[in-house]
Amino acid sequence: MAQDTKFPFDLDLSVLDTGSITNILNDIDQHMPLMESERDRVQLLQVKEFFEDELKMANRLH
Repeated sequence: MAQDTKFPFDLDLSVLDTGSITNILNDIDQHMPLMESERDRVQLLQVKEFFEDELKMANRLH
């Protein structure tokens, strides 16, 4: 789990496996076109980056 994050809140994602995070990323991609403001898009991209970083972690459950 990423300890030092610029994300606005602390999340414990240690129980999520690779498939779960991939599903979250797919959901984010599907919702991106629905974002009406630039601020919303930027925030969703931050969330996506956060989960992408989590997906790269070596200790991820499979």
